[in-house]
Amino acid sequence: MQTKGITKEKFAGLSRALSAAGRRVVAPVRKNGLVLFKSLEGNDEICLEEINPRLSIKEFFFPGTEPLLTYSWSEGNTTVSNARPESQKTVILGCRGCDASSLPAMDALFNWEYRDDFYMKRRENTTVISIACNRCDECCFCTSVGGGPHNTGGSDIMLSATGDGGYLAEIITEKGAALADELSSHFTKDADKPLPYADVQVKFDLEKVRPELQEHFESPLWDEFSYKCLACGCCTYVCPNCHCFDIQDEHTRTGGTRIRVWDGCQFPLFTKHTSGHNPRPTQGSRWRQRIQHKFNYYVEKFDRVSCVGCGRCIRHCPVNMNISEHLARIANGDL
Repeated sequence: MQTKGITKEKFAGLSRALSAAGRRVVAPVRKNGLVLFKSLEGNDEICLEEINPRLSIKEFFFPGTEPLLTYSWSEGNTTVSNARPESQKTVILGCRGCDASSLPAMDALFNWEYRDDFYMKRRENTTVISIACNRCDECCFCTSVGGGPHNTGGSDIMLSATGDGGYLAEIITEKGAALADELSSHFTKDADKPLPYADVQVKFDLEKVRPELQEHFESPLWDEFSYKCLACGCCTYVCPNCHCFDIQDEHTRTGGTRIRVWDGCQFPLFTKHTSGHNPRPTQGSRWRQRIQHKFNYYVEKFDRVSCVGCGRCIRHCPVNMNISEHLARIANGDL
């Protein structure tokens, strides 16, 4: 792993240099009081003051809505045109390590039994420059799920803030090295030592969670956990690792578009059959599915949990559901 430096002044010009090189630059931007990742345009300024933007970088690999094909018919003839996967070169600049570390888990899913070209094309054309965390809040729990404020998984380059306002740049992958070479004038050979990383409290013992989940599928505690849940789906939409989707046709009498759209296990209609039967009829059974999927079923299939501990689902839940508190109770044997 190579290390380089980048001064405060050079970092300020990094997004412009990337844009001048023909890349789309995605970074956190504050607009109307809300910090979100967006493609930089014009005078947009990168905002790194937030612990994490409201939404993750997921939508730039797996959009909330995307067309898969279009079709039309006239005079007995039907024409179908497949959508082409995106091929724009992109740099994600300024995401946190938790967001970047969600990508290896998503890679496993979108290459499982079938290679999803829409996701993989974006993944291959995107370079991720993440920033290690010097701050956290009470919602962060990355250290409880095998991560940390300096977790380099999924990053091509990771920046760590230094005392002089610049960054120590760790070049992690070949993709990151190629970008650093291309923008060599922005990097120096040396950098100050990084500032202390955030002290993220470990909130539960991950090793104890899965055995409890396997043993207590029918626990009455699922209803207690979900008692105040509104089934709004906020937790699934802000999560970097939630990946459920539906495929729908939107059409008129002459043709239409087949689209893939985000869906979520917390919605009552998510598992409802055409017959009217719903195998998960209560919010307790739906909340159980969310926990079981992330910390049991996903581990069985891919040998990793489907959670990075970013805390968004806690931070933005309208009724203050707290998954880390639930997992602590599960690990303590309360199920």
